[in-house]
Amino acid sequence: MKNENTENLGNQPNPQAPDAAGKSKKKAAKPGKEKKEKGKMQDVRLPVLVEFMYTASVLLLIVLALTVVVTSLLTGATLVALVLRTSVAILVMGGLLAVISSQVSSGLLFSSMVDQEEYEKKQAEELGTPSSIEMEEPVREEVV
Repeated sequence: MKNENTENLGNQPNPQAPDAAGKSKKKAAKPGKEKKEKGKMQDVRLPVLVEFMYTASVLLLIVLALTVVVTSLLTGATLVALVLRTSVAILVMGGLLAVISSQVSSGLLFSSMVDQEEYEKKQAEELGTPSSIEMEEPVREEVV
């Protein structure tokens, strides 16, 4: 029985192991996906106000951390105190800056939605047709 199986395998072409075949296919497929994702990300741009808030928040956190570290070193604080002071300062200020940034972003999103609604209403008035916001489904009455 073993001889017949061995003979049958000898006649077949050399198959690749499933792992090796799977890895080679994945490696070949990745570059195309990465290029598509990079292309999409390069086309997306955040509004200037959001970019400014993010950049200012990061810079402020870096300056705050450096200030706390330098001040702690100059006062002769222990390493544990230095790490504790810095981490608390970063967590507190980071949380506040995250809340502020989210408020700015949500306000910007809300204002753009309002602008879009106004634009749709204006276009609908110019064309004389009801806008998608004003359209409602008709109410059907039963006839007896």
